[in-house]
Amino acid sequence: MRRTLTSAALGLATVLLIGSCMGGQAGGGAADGPPKPGGNLNVAVPTDPQSLDMVANPGQVTAHIGNMMYEKLFEVDRSFTSRPMLVEDYTTSPDRLTYTFKLRQGVTFHDGNPLTSEDVVASLKRWQQVHRTGQLVTPDIEAITPTDPATVTIKLKQPRYPLINELAGAGTEIYEAKNLTGVAPTGFAQDKAIGTGPYKLKSWDIGRELVLERYTGYKSRSEEDWGGQAGAKHAYLDTVTYKVVSDQDALINGLQTGQWDHIMPTNDQYEPLRNNPAVVVHNLPGGNDNVVIPNFNTGSKFADPRAREALNLLLDKPAINAATGGSKDLTVETGAFASPDNKQFYSTAGEEVYKAHDPEKAKQLLAAAGITAGATIRIVTTNSYPEFGKWAVLIQDSLSKIGINTKIDTFDFATMLGTLTKEPGGWDITTLFFDSALTSPAQMPALTLGTLNGSTSPELDGLMAEFNASTTPEQAKAVVDKLQAFTWKQLSVITLSQSRLYAAYSPKLKGYGDFYRVFWNTWLAS
Repeated sequence: MRRTLTSAALGLATVLLIGSCMGGQAGGGAADGPPKPGGNLNVAVPTDPQSLDMVANPGQVTAHIGNMMYEKLFEVDRSFTSRPMLVEDYTTSPDRLTYTFKLRQGVTFHDGNPLTSEDVVASLKRWQQVHRTGQLVTPDIEAITPTDPATVTIKLKQPRYPLINELAGAGTEIYEAKNLTGVAPTGFAQDKAIGTGPYKLKSWDIGRELVLERYTGYKSRSEEDWGGQAGAKHAYLDTVTYKVVSDQDALINGLQTGQWDHIMPTNDQYEPLRNNPAVVVHNLPGGNDNVVIPNFNTGSKFADPRAREALNLLLDKPAINAATGGSKDLTVETGAFASPDNKQFYSTAGEEVYKAHDPEKAKQLLAAAGITAGATIRIVTTNSYPEFGKWAVLIQDSLSKIGINTKIDTFDFATMLGTLTKEPGGWDITTLFFDSALTSPAQMPALTLGTLNGSTSPELDGLMAEFNASTTPEQAKAVVDKLQAFTWKQLSVITLSQSRLYAAYSPKLKGYGDFYRVFWNTWLAS
């Protein structure tokens, strides 16, 4: 993404980075044999990352590369459970207001400097200021302080049930404090792209390729069975080269001919690739929540709740999914905003609203909201992700059948987000996908879109506070059901379906299968 994004846009974009990183155990295992160190892995990506600052630029490709370079206090394992990463151990006071984190010793940044509490505090304070989740958590935080060089203390104003999960979320990557001084809104320069992860930046030919190399000073955790983003990370590969390949034909042909070892194909490529014996394809847990977002802001035709109800009734979700979802193996027809694999947040609340389809009633409701034949609805979408544009066209077709005109404006992803935030009342509908494996309501765009589409409400704020005050998983899950039911009542988003993730790569790539596009613990066979 080339442009500066507002906090609202950053919060929205974050879903793309995590959603496309999540996955589960699948491919690697004992059958792959002993690891073979060495070699270069060629990974085809659809766009240049533009920035390796995961807070300022939370785009999809930035996330894939950044996860190889940076780490957090906590990371999620293959079952989406938060585990200590840069933390050795921690304690919580009996009143649940004070968290004391002891950092692992011997961890160094890629420039050789040791990790200290000052780095953690500077990184988390930036998260509080710039990242949408951090901004939502901040009212509950009294102070984040470096107690000593190896200890960080977080003092809360009131208990916050999901705090550890939020510290494992996007935007909490730990950077060197010295590199965060005076950082521009567009993020730090590439010479400051320094983390504690198993790979570091070697070279970057912007627009063509970016190369990571093994960080020989990396100190791994010992837990071999956690998987996901957590536990032991072994850098067997010498280098990982990310090649920018935007053309789908070149992407598929390159994988088949051995030009690329791993690719990022669209869903409509799933069946052909799965049936090709020359490549490996497998599904991964987690995925994306595919959504239509109506604008609540004054000036939009969907500021009227009757118009939002009409839009939900108008959309033939099974037909849209069949036209754009690719294989049925990849499509979950559900109104949930969390993946069934994400058990702590999966809910069936509001399912009857999701399944409702009544074009005639939709037409009547639109008329009652002042949207009659000849009116024009503006849909803002992007060509960076082909599915978004396809959904926009199908929405346009649905509206045209009842005499409503539409104007589709298509931009690159960053410009689309900028348009949505700079013109609060100047658009009516947009299309996106969200991560369906997030582990805190403050991370979930379906619940935090208020700054983008004006859907903030006291009732929603109350439910979020009720979740944060939970003391048990059972209490928290009961509030999740309320949150999802309220989302379908308010229609801040209209879910079309969920898309499962899948991986497509060369048989030479071994040990792969924990999380999508994570290449530590992988190697290349001869």
